Amino acid sequence: MKHVVIAWMEDKPGVLTRVASLFRRRGFNIESLVVGHSETPGISRMTFVVDGDDRTMNQVESQLEKLINVTAVEDVTAKPAV
Repeated sequence: MKHVVIAWMEDKPGVLTRVASLFRRRGFNIESLVVGHSETPGISRMTFVVDGDDRTMNQVESQLEKLINVTAVEDVTAKPAV
């Protein structure tokens, strides 16, 4: 099942590299990735789509939350989108 996950992180050099490296090391495949500024100054919003079961998604969220500069992670798959 495809999951849409949003991660908010400090807007600093190297953060995207750390996230991509995490996915590579854990063998997770990013199907889609969008990064941009959030409504909070100094915080970027990363939205990505990952194909995996609930266990895989729990691992993705848990690993992302451990990264330096990541302030929040949310699986928004079940939420209505505009």
